[in-house]
Amino acid sequence: MSYVKQLLGMFFLVIAVCGGPFMLYTVKEEIVFAPENVVVHTVYLIQQIAGGSLGTYYLGENERSIAEDIVPFAISTFELLFSSVLIAVVASLVFGLFLQRFRIVRHLQKGLNLLATIPDFILIFVSILAAIGFYKMTNIRIITLSPTSDSANSWFPMTLLAIGPTIFLMKVISLKYTQIGGEDYIKTALAKGMGVWHVLIHHVYKNIKPFLLADLKKTIAITVANLFIVEYLLNVVGLTRFIFSKSGAYQFNAAVMGLLGIIFLSILVYLLIRVILYLFERAVVYK
Repeated sequence: MSYVKQLLGMFFLVIAVCGGPFMLYTVKEEIVFAPENVVVHTVYLIQQIAGGSLGTYYLGENERSIAEDIVPFAISTFELLFSSVLIAVVASLVFGLFLQRFRIVRHLQKGLNLLATIPDFILIFVSILAAIGFYKMTNIRIITLSPTSDSANSWFPMTLLAIGPTIFLMKVISLKYTQIGGEDYIKTALAKGMGVWHVLIHHVYKNIKPFLLADLKKTIAITVANLFIVEYLLNVVGLTRFIFSKSGAYQFNAAVMGLLGIIFLSILVYLLIRVILYLFERAVVYK
């Protein structure tokens, strides 16, 4: 029953967010507050769902069915979201934990700590400028900025999307590694002649894992926040296309379905990463 309440609460929260442009707007420089508009649109949406349809939306001048496009859009967004979070988790564990003792890795982390002071949207913008400069020098196109064309590839948006969460998670794990590495039980294990890899896997990782899981939700939240920017700027065909229409008016039904889809995909990505970490433990830590 509690899960039903949480789902309903999430649904009405999305309704409130997506209904903002209809509820609060300006007319002749006067602010108008009209919550009844949200009620009308919500009732219409529920009627559409009850009738077995999610409604329609406009892509340019073409009217399309949301139900027909939501699955391929969701698959594209899921691939981008899951891959970026997985890159962040793997890179943070490899460079923030297992290779931490190497000097070149510590220099790499110092560079990432410097990048962490720069907002993610600026890093994404600079990366796009770098891709444009690369195209001018080599005539090799790796991005598509035309609003009428889709993304040229998937690896470049994936790389851009992974930058923010990787920097965040690697900084967290590196800090916990430094704290845990100075504990007495770690020094005792090394003094008894246990190998470095054994200590890292069976002692350090086990104590870092709770912090990793606690910050995994924050990592996904950072990724989702950057997802809106990356999909919009790089013309990725994903769920954000329901929310941000480049050639049409704001559409309530599409925005609600797009935002709900992103939320459900975020939950799915979180569960899958938990499963991957569990399999890693069963195969490596507890073998």
